[in-house]
Amino acid sequence: MRLLWLFGLLIGLARVAFALEVGNQAVAPAKFDQKSAMQFSQSVVGQQVGDYTLLDRKGRSVKLSSYRGKPLLVSFIYTGCSEVCPVTTQFLAKAVKYMQAALGADSFAVISVGFNAPWDSPQAMSDFASRQHINLPNWEFMSADAVTMKNLTRDMGFSYAYSVTGFDHISQLTLIDQEGRISRQIYGDSFNLPVLGEPLKKLVGNVQTQYPGWEGISNRIRLFCTIYDPGTGTYRTDYLFFVNLFVSIIVICTLIAWVVRTWRRSPRRGSPKIDQVA
Repeated sequence: MRLLWLFGLLIGLARVAFALEVGNQAVAPAKFDQKSAMQFSQSVVGQQVGDYTLLDRKGRSVKLSSYRGKPLLVSFIYTGCSEVCPVTTQFLAKAVKYMQAALGADSFAVISVGFNAPWDSPQAMSDFASRQHINLPNWEFMSADAVTMKNLTRDMGFSYAYSVTGFDHISQLTLIDQEGRISRQIYGDSFNLPVLGEPLKKLVGNVQTQYPGWEGISNRIRLFCTIYDPGTGTYRTDYLFFVNLFVSIIVICTLIAWVVRTWRRSPRRGSPKIDQVA
């Protein structure tokens, strides 16, 4: 009887150990594969993003289609992050400030999206924005329900996985054109400003140079003259090319006028006479 009882106890302990092992495997953090995440991110470039409904910091519904007509920058964060997401957001704020000064505050929009639904609620996103002191125009902090967020991150090519410290995720800034297509992915907690500035300037140009009349022409000239200054690390508008072109045209025209005037004032010679032989 005792042997039978001991045998049953051993079986019970084995079952408990097995259950604990299965349970540990079920809740174990998934391993984040950076290479696969990068490949997936690049695979969506050129694709149309679905028209999802998100919530702004005040809990109001906002459709992604409401951003059509101008370029849109999308950054994914989670509000419980204490290191990477705040650093990424602070760097993005600096880059956005420089590009708004160069291209115009209304030339593009920015949204930071909290992917940890439902914890990244409108209130949590509002608190995160306040902690980061983000008050730039045309920048909103968005959230959504878990199903919407799963589909949105899939469309954007954004990958993340649960870890013991929160989430492992790709640091990704997505550029969306005026028609809602993914134009480019930018990676890293920081990057050289032209990595964002040049493709963003092109997207803004695709919109602003299509304006009719003088507005489209002036926008084309302004964007052409908006250049990156390595000395200051910012973009600036430099019309020196057109100034030099104007001066060159004046000099050439003056030279041509002088040649014509000189030619007209010079004595004209008749045709040479031909002696006739008697």
